[in-house]
Amino acid sequence: MVTTTKINDFTRYSAFSTPSGCQEFFLVIQTRPGIVFTEALEELAENYSLALKRSGLSDDTVVFSRLFVSDIINQKNLLVQSPIFQQLTNGALSVIEQKPVTGGPLSLLSQHLHRGKDALVRQIHHHSPDGWQNSALIKGKNYSLLVTANFTGDTAPDTYTQTKNIFDSLAMLIAQNGMRLPDNTIRTWVFVRDIGLHYSDMVRARKDFFTSHGLTDKTRYLASTGIQGEASSPGQIVSIDSLSIGGLQHGQIIRMEAPTHLSPTILYGVTFERGLRVKFGDRSHCYISGTASINNKGEALFTGDIEQQTRRTIENIRALLAMHKATINDMTYIIAYVRNFHDRVIAGNVLAEEIGDKIPLIYAEAAVCRPAWLVELEGVAIIPDKSEFPPFI
Repeated sequence: MVTTTKINDFTRYSAFSTPSGCQEFFLVIQTRPGIVFTEALEELAENYSLALKRSGLSDDTVVFSRLFVSDIINQKNLLVQSPIFQQLTNGALSVIEQKPVTGGPLSLLSQHLHRGKDALVRQIHHHSPDGWQNSALIKGKNYSLLVTANFTGDTAPDTYTQTKNIFDSLAMLIAQNGMRLPDNTIRTWVFVRDIGLHYSDMVRARKDFFTSHGLTDKTRYLASTGIQGEASSPGQIVSIDSLSIGGLQHGQIIRMEAPTHLSPTILYGVTFERGLRVKFGDRSHCYISGTASINNKGEALFTGDIEQQTRRTIENIRALLAMHKATINDMTYIIAYVRNFHDRVIAGNVLAEEIGDKIPLIYAEAAVCRPAWLVELEGVAIIPDKSEFPPFI
């Protein structure tokens, strides 16, 4: 089962392990309110080191991290020069402007894997001259994880072409590592600048790309979050992070659906799964896509009511998990996006009531793809499992 450890008011981590597989950790660290960015960097580094020490991890166990910053244009140089940035580049490192709505100007989500004395083999690659676009290939005994971060297409003049170019680059990288998008790619995070203006063109480009690569509503799509996010340059309209898993066999990837609560996304013209379950010999990962207050007809519910929308969103996630005999307590972390900064207290109160301190939480300001949606949640659940497949990782 997933256990959560609170180190201090700003630092928590979840852990999951089995006798036959590796230990998985998700660290969530916030910073204190009322401090400047340089102080936040120092505080983050201190709490990160403390979390590593308490959990028995090291710089060499990191797989993927995402930094949520409040002003990426002005903070990028300070961030790149900081020791914590260098620590996190031992894995794939994503940076996105989504302003933290609790705490200070900086938050961190960091995934780690620990396999005892048997260190995982890792390869870190930079895909842009400044190293900002990067990837990590983590090789285990049975599987490999390919995580990409900050892939952009700002040399293209429009949203459609930027999106297409990014997915083309991802498909090429996936193929270079002996994988195929339909067989191995599990999840994407698609960050869109000025989402109300550019989202529809991103959706159109993604759909065309998926169709050309054999991903349809008759096969499967990817788990995904499409959300407002500012990349490191104003010309970067779209930025994408992704996860692919090498070594998977037929039958390991299962669609997550909750037909009593949620419609297929294709019903309103978008192409992602509500969630994907990946079965291993000792556990299952349940990747919950960005989820909002919606019903099984594709209609937005409780327009204008942040409290009820937050409750319905949590109910929808519970319904997705219940179909796989999982509960909200199996979530290793949750990212909560609130459209309106002034709704943060009401939505936060509901989150505190529903999940309390049981789940590490990142809470950020970001507009959802539909204006009527005031809040969106996503995350990963891990549950024990027994199957014919090899254990993770």
